[in-house]
Amino acid sequence: MRARNIGAAGAPSAVTRPSTHIRFRGRSFPVLALEPDAPIAGWFERLDACLEHSPAFFSRKAIVIDVSRLGLDRDSVSEFVEQLSGRGVRIMGLTGVDPGWACDDLPPILTNGRAIASGEGPAEGVEGAATLTLDERAAFDEIAQTLGGGQAGGTEPADPAARSAAPLVVETAVRSGQSIFHPDGDVIVIGSVSSGADVIAGGSVHVYGTVRGRVMAGAYGDSRARIFCRRLEAELLAVGGFYMTADEIRDEVRGRAVHARLEDETIEITKLD
Repeated sequence: MRARNIGAAGAPSAVTRPSTHIRFRGRSFPVLALEPDAPIAGWFERLDACLEHSPAFFSRKAIVIDVSRLGLDRDSVSEFVEQLSGRGVRIMGLTGVDPGWACDDLPPILTNGRAIASGEGPAEGVEGAATLTLDERAAFDEIAQTLGGGQAGGTEPADPAARSAAPLVVETAVRSGQSIFHPDGDVIVIGSVSSGADVIAGGSVHVYGTVRGRVMAGAYGDSRARIFCRRLEAELLAVGGFYMTADEIRDEVRGRAVHARLEDETIEITKLD
């Protein structure tokens, strides 16, 4: 017989038993990876130029820094991170460095899919792990997969064809402050992309409207990715990891229907009409 309880009004009510289960759910987190190159001074000049035209570009974004190309020592990496933080870049993780460098002055170091805690070296046979919430752990796991395991030497991008998936279709305008992220395929926007909005795709991006915000195609290094839009007024375009800011867009293609692609590490924009 099911247990019953008599309420204040005398009406029977079912006894509610406390749940003994814990709910888990896998999630994917959009992460941008910065891969600075030498000379550092020149790289910061390019970064500052980008921020001058899009001051809020890194706001509300989780950033991972891969410094494997710089050959910096621990103190230099700490100074580099400090300079980025001073520019408003929120650094969620670091890769491309010795896991033994983990300390309070550096962001969590990603290695073998895990984050190394401050003061914790990588013991043999034991993966280092910081004290993280479940959501933070899921985020770091997603980041490590994105960066190919976060190994110090870096890895070549996965075959873009292997990442192919059904396109993500956005049937409304992308408004300022919104971010659309689809790592495994194309993004199709049936509407415009407002200033201050982001569209990031592992494949190509198609916008059936005006692009005023920031659009990144080939986010995992796919140099074959392309950007199509009916009217170009973008703050920033990026294809295969190479970007172009608003002041670099030629006047003859501004405000026109265009097609952007990567040629010899340079974004080429062609009119469609």
